[in-house]
Amino acid sequence: MKKILNSALVAGALVMGASAANAQTPDSAFAVSSGGQGLFRVNVDAGALFGGTYDGDPSGTGIPAEGSGTRMMWYPRKAAFRAGGINGTQWDAANIGDYSVAIGQDVRASASNAVAFGLRSTAAQVSSFAAGEDNTASGAASVALGYHAHTNARQGSFVFSDRSSVDTLRAGVNHSANWRVSGGFRIFTSSNLSTGVTIQSGASVSNWGQSNAVISTSTGAYLSTSGVWTNTSDVNRKHLFEPVAGEDVLTRLRAMPITSWSYRTDDDGIRHLGPTAQDFRAAFGLGSDDVTIGTVDADGVALAAAQALDARTAEQQRRIEALEAENAGLRARLERLEALVTAAPRN
Repeated sequence: MKKILNSALVAGALVMGASAANAQTPDSAFAVSSGGQGLFRVNVDAGALFGGTYDGDPSGTGIPAEGSGTRMMWYPRKAAFRAGGINGTQWDAANIGDYSVAIGQDVRASASNAVAFGLRSTAAQVSSFAAGEDNTASGAASVALGYHAHTNARQGSFVFSDRSSVDTLRAGVNHSANWRVSGGFRIFTSSNLSTGVTIQSGASVSNWGQSNAVISTSTGAYLSTSGVWTNTSDVNRKHLFEPVAGEDVLTRLRAMPITSWSYRTDDDGIRHLGPTAQDFRAAFGLGSDDVTIGTVDADGVALAAAQALDARTAEQQRRIEALEAENAGLRARLERLEALVTAAPRN
């Protein structure tokens, strides 16, 4: 009987609230208000509105429910929303940040403007975001995604961790992007996926067909697992072939300045050897500009020069052999003459 009476009183209050609210909002099918403030409304089109007043709830007494359980909860005094289930105190007032959102199982968003989704994920610093399984965004404005990702109190950091290991991937420094993608990191730069770059372990063939590669590109160039940068040089990718005069290459190479130098960004003790891009361009006219040197161009000049020197060496060897043969003939003649002189009778 008591339950029936309570239900009747609640129903009466709802009807009275609905009547007052309906006078102000004709599209309401159901509304509840208190002291002239709208608390809850369902519109005729099934739209719903939850109201309330934010004050930060410094005492922590305004929370609708605490402790473990399954619920969907709007906490107006902190302007926070929760939905799902928890096994402990994750959704107690002390663990709810102002303007925060947490949806899932055992998720916690304990800082202002923090957001947490998934399973056992935690957004523990202001404006942090955690989504997935067992992730923690503990740096201000940091993001933890995937599986066992942790921003490690590094502000402005991003951590994505795949599900290949239960080991936690942690950000090492502030303002960094950290990835664990054991299947490779693929970047496509065309809508048909025909161009781009793949970063991978080298254990499988890349999107572009290279095997044993760490960095693969759609252009055919790649960095091998042994640390060798390999340029594409397929004859089918080339045209407009022209012969090269090796002696001309040597003449140009001889006139091109080659010095030892350091990059402005290098430490003082770091030295390099070679031409400047401007001098290389002026000497050979290769490449697309005068501020870079393509490795294929530098290699090509070196190989052409080596061929020219080899041709010189071969010609010199031919001449040496001819001179040696001529010298051998002259020596033989001299020896015969010396023998005739020795054998001739003396007067």
